[in-house]
Amino acid sequence: MTTGVVPSSRSGRLFWIAVMLGTITLALALPLAVRHRFEGAWIPSTSMAPTLLVGDYVLMDKGAHWWSRGDLVIFTDPSDASETLVKRIVGLGGEEIVVQGQGVYINCEPADGCPPLAEPYADFSDEVRADREVGPVQIPPGAVFVMADNRNAGEDSRHWGPVAQTQIIGRPVWIYWSSDADGHPRWSRIGLRVR
Repeated sequence: MTTGVVPSSRSGRLFWIAVMLGTITLALALPLAVRHRFEGAWIPSTSMAPTLLVGDYVLMDKGAHWWSRGDLVIFTDPSDASETLVKRIVGLGGEEIVVQGQGVYINCEPADGCPPLAEPYADFSDEVRADREVGPVQIPPGAVFVMADNRNAGEDSRHWGPVAQTQIIGRPVWIYWSSDADGHPRWSRIGLRVR
């Protein structure tokens, strides 16, 4: 007659020890893995307004390595390697770019009657601080031409030329915190996907 009691065994104890060790290892390794792939970044200037505002904190995906026109990227400042910048890619390696007035022209001259690049994110409401016309500029392979969304306020590839893709650290994906100059939370921005 069986009593329904399973005798304890050494293999049962080893199984639970392995489960506990696996859980502890996962609990310790997961934050390191997330930190390796994602990192926070603070927005200190108005150069990317209205897309990103001063006081926004964004989650940067450092694992993204495929760039397209219109993508926002975080990269090492070409004039100060200790700083990082956020800008939008408008030109890709192998293209020729002309910036004239409020238009960006890819592989064509405005005088030829070609239409400018459609840029719904570009903002020209800030005061013009310097001449912003450049080109034609040939973007070398392995580089991108980046511009600020706030075209009149930010320094970008119009000032220091194309950015090597090796300088790109990642792509901002989410606003995880936002506060105004007085430190008050901007609740409506928290959780917004960055595009």
